[in-house]
Amino acid sequence: MALLYAFGGPRREAIPDWRARPYRVAFLRDDGIGDLIVSMETLRAIKDASPTITLDLIASPQNAAFARTLPFIDEVMVHRRGSYRSELPTWRRLRANRYDAIIDGRAAVGLVNTHTMALLLASGARWRIGVSGRRNDSVYTVPVDAGAPTSFVEMMAALATPFGVRLAQRDWRPRLTLSADERAAADALWSGIGAGRPRVLVNISVGNEERVWRLDRYGPVIARVRERMPRAAILVVAMPRDQDVAGRLAAAAGGSARDLSFAQVTAAVATADLVMTPDTSIGHVASAFQIPTLALMRKDTAAWAPYRTPGRAVFGDVKKQLEPGLPTERVVAALDLTIDELGRSRGWV
Repeated sequence: MALLYAFGGPRREAIPDWRARPYRVAFLRDDGIGDLIVSMETLRAIKDASPTITLDLIASPQNAAFARTLPFIDEVMVHRRGSYRSELPTWRRLRANRYDAIIDGRAAVGLVNTHTMALLLASGARWRIGVSGRRNDSVYTVPVDAGAPTSFVEMMAALATPFGVRLAQRDWRPRLTLSADERAAADALWSGIGAGRPRVLVNISVGNEERVWRLDRYGPVIARVRERMPRAAILVVAMPRDQDVAGRLAAAAGGSARDLSFAQVTAAVATADLVMTPDTSIGHVASAFQIPTLALMRKDTAAWAPYRTPGRAVFGDVKKQLEPGLPTERVVAALDLTIDELGRSRGWV
């Protein structure tokens, strides 16, 4: 709390009339691409709340490129978390931008850590907005009670309420679009794998070690896809470090493995019929296009499952890590249930 008192101490501020004059607003989302995707509609709603709002995003190196594609973001500031000394240039830039309001989008954890507090306070913004009920939430001059949402998407949506947004009047599923050229390229990719349907995309890579599912466990699951849906076109996607394994898994099931950019993966997901993935950004992309998804999740992480998306989530027995608490047999059983529930109506079987 020393940081808070050093910058002027705790206080509360009344919410202004955002249409009364120009307001410059910053949204803190310096973490993963998936975190930004589930925040997209909150950002869009804030920007839509008033034509007087300029909305900037404090992004991470990981999600900055994607952030720059969002039409409702005016400026993207890239921030890499490190030592306090290394963060000084970001603090100075925040102060120089003279933000009226700053919003803490890192609401998934039970405390506002000191690095986040420093960013909020360094901005000099009068309105510091964030989800209340967490340790160090006195840093917010506009605390937001998010209630008890069942999804992280809905928790993010609560951050739009200080801007006059009525939650029940919007659809909070992320909205992504493909250009005609992007869709055509994705269709060509799938056609190169096989003309059969359904198109099944299996992602085996994650950026966070907690979400890793042992790579050799995917083999029986992909084999089950081929058994249940013999005509399927199977695409296995992976980060470069996992490409050799992806190639072997795909070859064993008569599929194909590709090393794709995030934009290419997005297009492949959007044109797929079924996606299987650990709880990563790919699951949230599938949510944006309402592609049926089998999500591999850690214990007690239902709030991070793809939001209002066909398919199902299968949960492991350990909250801190996906491996070894998720047996292959459980995933195969969940795959069978997904095919049984959706397969006939969608022409998979």
